Amino acid sequence: MTTYLTVITTILVITQIIRLAQNSIELHRRNEMIKNQLVGIEDITQRDLDNQWKAYRLMIEYFESKQEAHDGTA
Repeated sequence: MTTYLTVITTILVITQIIRLAQNSIELHRRNEMIKNQLVGIEDITQRDLDNQWKAYRLMIEYFESKQEAHDGTA
C-alpha cells in the first residue's frame, strides 16, 4: 500500500512539474508576442496625445458650427 501511494504521489508531482514548465513556456511566448506588438507604441509622447485632443476639440467646434448654421437656416 505504501509503495502504491509513493508511486501515485510521484506521478502527481511529476505532472505538476510538467504543467509548470508548460505554463512558463506559454507565458514566455505570449510575453515575446506582446513585446513585438508594442514596438512602435513606446514612441507616443504627451505631445502626440495633446495634438489628438486638439484635433478632437477642433472637430467638435467645426461640427457644432455646421449644426448651428443648419439650424439657423431651417
